[in-house]
Amino acid sequence: MATITYTVTVATGTNQYGTGNKYYINGEANVVLYLQEGNTYIFDQSDSTNDTRQIAFSTNPKNSPAAPYTTGVTSTGTPGNAGAKTTINVAPVRTTGAPLLFYYCTAHSGMGNTAQTISPTSETTEFNPQVDEIIEEAYERTGVLGTRTGYQLRSARRSLNIMFQEWGNRGVHLWKVKLAKIPLVEGQAEYNYASDSENFPNDIDSVLEAYYRNNSDTTAPVDISLTKIDRSAYSATPNKLAKGTPSQYYVQRKLNPSIFLYTTPSSSVSSTTTPSSFQFCFYYLSKIQDVGAYNNTSDVVNRFYPCMISGLAYYLSQKVSPERSGELERRYESEMLRALDADNQGTSSFISPQTFYGDGV
Repeated sequence: MATITYTVTVATGTNQYGTGNKYYINGEANVVLYLQEGNTYIFDQSDSTNDTRQIAFSTNPKNSPAAPYTTGVTSTGTPGNAGAKTTINVAPVRTTGAPLLFYYCTAHSGMGNTAQTISPTSETTEFNPQVDEIIEEAYERTGVLGTRTGYQLRSARRSLNIMFQEWGNRGVHLWKVKLAKIPLVEGQAEYNYASDSENFPNDIDSVLEAYYRNNSDTTAPVDISLTKIDRSAYSATPNKLAKGTPSQYYVQRKLNPSIFLYTTPSSSVSSTTTPSSFQFCFYYLSKIQDVGAYNNTSDVVNRFYPCMISGLAYYLSQKVSPERSGELERRYESEMLRALDADNQGTSSFISPQTFYGDGV
């Protein structure tokens, strides 16, 4: 594996911890390091600006609360003097890989940044940025640099949550499609989380399609597609408690959706004695989870990362740099189109031309 040397100097700068003395890696301040497992990294601290500023590693920002990481780490000489260096050999931890690290000064707070550890194959699927990194990247795209205030961070997190709600109005995101299986109850028309919290999901955004499953013969279950009807059609049904084999369903869209079956299950197609024998099954689009804490990762698959960050930059620009909103919106919509295209199911389609017939004149 490779050995990489970084030149470390210290000068005034600004990062997420404030303004003051910061580490400069190869002349650049506030660098996020990417340390590949198996590689050896040498941090040359012989420059005089490193005096009393020993670089070290931790599994917590600024080593607070104290959590020094010393595996494969050695220090040589005195910082600020010839030959001074800190070396880290990033050895993979069995099964889980090396942890996320932070580099910091043992004597002065707020001088370092993140040191991401990545596998030797540099798998792109390992890139799963935390919420604070997403916010930082989005802010930089608005052209607003510098330290983020607590209010700015809360505002950005709120905007990200609002954007996720807007995504729910865009259509189907395949990674959020789930399957629910609800036991059929004789004579019951309405099914919701309140009536069956064990089986009915509480994260429904919209119902996509549904079917009735006869699972009485476990070796050969039979699925029968159900027809989705709107409120007017369901309202027009003469006897909503009529029993039989369900053939239609209506979704009452509200904060906690309800699904109504017509006809209601009869005794011959209900799960009173054997809960899994007869089921109402439906695919649904679940809600994207809230952002939560800043050190969380987002509930988004990697193909949507670009449009997530572009979208947040556009939302933030409306607050902090309105003159850039038009440009950022166009970039966001372009990224969204590419993400939605990548999110399709890849099935084949046959398009038949529409034919018009004249009146013979």
